[in-house]
Amino acid sequence: MKRIFVICILGCLSCLSLKAQQVTSHWDTSGVALGNQTAITIGDQLDLVISATDSKMNPYIFPAPDQIGLSKLEVIGQRYDTVQNGNQVTVSQYTTLTSFDEGVYSTGALTIQVGTTIVNVDSLMLTVNDVSDVDTTKAVIKDIAPIMREPYTFWEIFRWILLAIIVAALVWLALFISKKIKKKEPIIVRPVEPPVPADREALDHLEQLRLKGLWQSGKVKEYHTELTDIVRRYIRRQYGIETAEMTSDQTLDAFRETKVCNDENFSLLRQILRTADMVKFAKAEPQPFEHDLALKNATQFVETTSAQSQPQSESSENTDQQQKTI
Repeated sequence: MKRIFVICILGCLSCLSLKAQQVTSHWDTSGVALGNQTAITIGDQLDLVISATDSKMNPYIFPAPDQIGLSKLEVIGQRYDTVQNGNQVTVSQYTTLTSFDEGVYSTGALTIQVGTTIVNVDSLMLTVNDVSDVDTTKAVIKDIAPIMREPYTFWEIFRWILLAIIVAALVWLALFISKKIKKKEPIIVRPVEPPVPADREALDHLEQLRLKGLWQSGKVKEYHTELTDIVRRYIRRQYGIETAEMTSDQTLDAFRETKVCNDENFSLLRQILRTADMVKFAKAEPQPFEHDLALKNATQFVETTSAQSQPQSESSENTDQQQKTI
């Protein structure tokens, strides 16, 4: 009696377990026209869906790719989806299949394990149809066309030429700088602006001297000293006579040897130098008109001599340095 009771209990539990576990398999026909749910064309793909529902969170073991289909059915990939509804959990396996041979094929026996329970699922059939309206006996099969090469554009050629020019310029610049550094020469040379002509310089300085008003403020010696310095510098630049260390008589004798020396020019220069010597060494006090006369004579001397001759030489300080370097 007890034995019969235990058998009944186990049978009831088995029925409840089977009811709680539901395993199904079908083709994913969403988007497939009616009548073609189990048929595809060569090269098309179709998903095989195996779903298992259980009231417990038991582990699921679905068929592996090599356990689905025969040699004519090829598995492209698998993915999984889980849906929970209350205490019910549904896990679905999506296996994407395709075939490149016409015929009717079976997925084979499908086995899924839910927890410790193994459930067998019926195999499914799949019809693979050939491509319609293709007559391979009349089709013209052509060789694969070779790769077409586009012609080079102007910009594609020009940018390489431009790059070559830039690289060549950089190489030349590097060699140029290296050569300058080895010779200890300046890298960049800037020419000096041409010097102001001697006559223009002298006339400008005489005008500045007049505007200073030195003798009007009692600085008579400074006035005549600066006046003779302007004239001596003019003679040095214009005729190459080094008058800085010469006396007035030596300066007059040197000027006498120039081509522009005549009675008028010689008289002007002598009057300028003599008046300055009287002020600097004899402490003479010339009349106001004599100061203006000395400046007037100096201006006339520069204008007259510069008009009669071309510059013969520049000062030593301009010839020693012909250019400034940086």
